[in-house]
Amino acid sequence: MKKVLFILSFCILLIVPLQVAAADEAEPLMNQRVIVGFHHEIDLSILEGIPFEMHHQYDEIKAISITIPYSSLVLLKENPKVAWVERDQIVKTNGQVVDWGHEPVGVAQSRKAYFTGEGVKVAVIDTGISMNHPDLAIAGGVTFVENTTSYNDDNGHGTHVAGIIGAKDNDIGVVGVAPDAELYAIKVLAKDGEGNQTDVIAGIEWAIQHDIDIINLSITSPIDSITLRKVLERADEQGIIVTAASGNEENGIRQPIGSDIMFPARYPTVIAVGSINKQLHKSAFSYFGPSLDYTAPGEDIYSTYIIEGEQKTGYTSMSGTSMATPYVTGTIALYKQAYPTLTMHQLKKAMQQKAIDLGEKGKDPYYGYGLIQSPTTLFLDVKNDVWYSSYMQYLLEAGFISGYLDGTFKPNGYITREEAVTMIGRALHLDGEERRTDFTDVKPDSFGSGYIAAASEQGFINGYPNQTFEPKSLINRGDVALVIQQAFHIPQATKQIFQDVKREKYYFEAVNALSGSKIIGGYPDGNFSPEQKITRAEFSIVLAKALNESFR
Repeated sequence: MKKVLFILSFCILLIVPLQVAAADEAEPLMNQRVIVGFHHEIDLSILEGIPFEMHHQYDEIKAISITIPYSSLVLLKENPKVAWVERDQIVKTNGQVVDWGHEPVGVAQSRKAYFTGEGVKVAVIDTGISMNHPDLAIAGGVTFVENTTSYNDDNGHGTHVAGIIGAKDNDIGVVGVAPDAELYAIKVLAKDGEGNQTDVIAGIEWAIQHDIDIINLSITSPIDSITLRKVLERADEQGIIVTAASGNEENGIRQPIGSDIMFPARYPTVIAVGSINKQLHKSAFSYFGPSLDYTAPGEDIYSTYIIEGEQKTGYTSMSGTSMATPYVTGTIALYKQAYPTLTMHQLKKAMQQKAIDLGEKGKDPYYGYGLIQSPTTLFLDVKNDVWYSSYMQYLLEAGFISGYLDGTFKPNGYITREEAVTMIGRALHLDGEERRTDFTDVKPDSFGSGYIAAASEQGFINGYPNQTFEPKSLINRGDVALVIQQAFHIPQATKQIFQDVKREKYYFEAVNALSGSKIIGGYPDGNFSPEQKITRAEFSIVLAKALNESFR
């Protein structure tokens, strides 16, 4: 069966014999490759007297992968130190060579907001990634396939998936959804596209230990696995987002009516992805069910491929839920870059709210929450085409402004005196290290204490006669004009421009100076409203114009 990721790739499937017991009875003397889980710590003493071959030790979930004689299975299962014993399973790739996809999920709009996945670590657990492909940059990796020493892809599936996620934006071949994401190759499948589930589990544990942000799994199995479920729960606890394909109908075997999607996509800790075609309809081959989370393009997806053998170009088209899954993976990388302060729960909620509902209203078994959509705004509550967005983007990229921990900016909210001085201090590259100030109401550990102290030393802010600064008080338009004029040394002006800005006011010359320099403006009625509190959006415009004359 195939799995689709939000990346162009092959489908990796876990093919599990449906009559395991019968197979065991037919060949009772064969060695069995199994996973042994422990209640507490891993204790190899339980293997004394049993011939075994060790494959992996999973410290994160207290389990081991070994090969032992079939006759020893009962002894292990009855040992009180053992929590579970389960057979290893066969994993393999399966995809059709059959190029669109970016448009439906809004990648171009996301790119306009400069979201490219920069700084996000993505692990592709697959057949490896082609090490010599000119359109791919691999940050690192590992192989768990026996008799191999490299994570180089000798099959093509992993390279295809990796390209959907992160093919470089370099004017050749294709470009990934998140071209600046850091790709890590975890090879668990051999040249023929097959491997052991225990190697997949080892790959997930490697990703946990190497602080990976997102794991892309193009694997499926019709059977639940305790070990796989546990290691994925561990990944979730560590804040790693995992995507997996819902599964594909193949070889004439149709999904049973009323059933759910395949494992591991069915696990609640995993984001399950189904496939849609160019008409945005569910692909005929795509598994569905109540556990499905999203759909993404999965038919005729053009991406990177290995350059060996008859395939000379290094690119090809494939179909399957394996191709849809990397699209979601790449999109999540964009969200991680766009809103780095969001918790996993907040990020998932933002994705759900932005998805395009394709089926029945709300989450449904055929499309989940709907078609995944890339982030296109600087903040969750700011659109790209509003009157202040270009100024905010300039300040955000320069690191002079930031939003709230929930990914919002609250542009219509008012700004405090401490926030205003902090933004100006960042823009002037002042020393913002938290410290004591001359003001009795500014705590040394307050986020803006360093900038308030520096601004006071520079002479462009003053406190009140009682030695207070009132950092949490909202700042008005007249005070903003005065602080900006003094901080950026704008020449004073005495010509009265606004009727409601009286000559006797302390901010009179500053308001006229900034207005004459086209840094600040009034309202359509000809007034300036100096005593009115300034919004965060308005302050962003004033600061951007003070810094950059091209905005005036």
